[in-house]
Amino acid sequence: MPHPGTLAMAPKVPAPPSEAAPAHRKGPRCGFLVVAPKSAAPPSEAAPPDRSGLHHGTPAVAPRVPVPPSEPAPAHRKGPPRGTLAVSPKSPTPTSEAAPPSRKGPCSGTLAVPPKSPASPLEAAPPSRKGPRSDTKCPPIEDLRPLVDPEKSLSLCFTQLTTDNWEENMKGLKSVRALARHHPEHLQTQLHEVCLVLTEAVKNLRSAVACSAMSTLAELHTQLGKAMDKEAQWTGHVLLLKLAQTTNAFIHQQANLALDALVESCSTSRVISVLLNTGLSHRCAAVRGCTAQHLHQLADILGEEQILTAGKTFTQSFLIAVSKMAVDASPDVRYYGQKILKGLAHQKGFAAQWERTIPVKDRRPLDKILQKLGQ
Repeated sequence: MPHPGTLAMAPKVPAPPSEAAPAHRKGPRCGFLVVAPKSAAPPSEAAPPDRSGLHHGTPAVAPRVPVPPSEPAPAHRKGPPRGTLAVSPKSPTPTSEAAPPSRKGPCSGTLAVPPKSPASPLEAAPPSRKGPRSDTKCPPIEDLRPLVDPEKSLSLCFTQLTTDNWEENMKGLKSVRALARHHPEHLQTQLHEVCLVLTEAVKNLRSAVACSAMSTLAELHTQLGKAMDKEAQWTGHVLLLKLAQTTNAFIHQQANLALDALVESCSTSRVISVLLNTGLSHRCAAVRGCTAQHLHQLADILGEEQILTAGKTFTQSFLIAVSKMAVDASPDVRYYGQKILKGLAHQKGFAAQWERTIPVKDRRPLDKILQKLGQ
């Protein structure tokens, strides 16, 4: 009996056989679209085998139709992906049309330049000199006016040249050049002291002061001439060593110009002593090259005949220097050495003095050079 307040439920009446509920089966619930099962397709229209990895909504790719035996598929090979233009392989070129082997040189269409043949020692180009070229106009002569009080200006020069102010140094150097040009008699009273101060100015680290000091030394050698013989050992030494301290082209030019004035104005014995004692045995190639250049300048001033008759000491020293220059490691030094040797070889008496001065072991490579120069 139901409790009071509880709705009574009518007992279920069994349904007649004709209205019996359908048998329970697994399938979709009510409200879902029922998809009809696919009917088995005939063998000719059989569906492709199931492929894993395709989601619903992905277009199906038709299976590849097997190729008949008469048309076998090409073997799989690595190549460009589909959609890439295939490049046909290059067919081997016949032997007659084979391409020339690759070589380093200009591209096709470029004008080929024939290789330069090495020049003979007689036709070799002169070494490059850091200084004015032969066709270059020399700078104009400095306008130096006479001084009102030369003695007072000379004493003031020492004060200006020993100070640390480079502008005062430049003023003192200009006064020395004016004294050398217009008042040389006053300058010669203290020439040695002035040259010592100038050699210190050449060593100055400021290039303007160093170049002005070398220009002043050139002015002294030009204006005073043989009076500078006693000072040539100091001035030539500092000028040659300046070439080894820097690679500045303007400083090299000024040093060469000052050495030119020294060679042209001083006596021969002083010049040969400075060049051989300082420059020829120096380790710096620039110093040896400058020494060889000015020895060639000295040979041009004296002449080859005068060199062989100038005296036993001078001739032997000069020939020994030339023998070293002709086989030097630097091409600049070798050029001037072989050029001097060529001029001496045509003089009478050269062979006898050459054999007396140069040892046999040193003459062997030099004899080969003489044979080439004589051809």
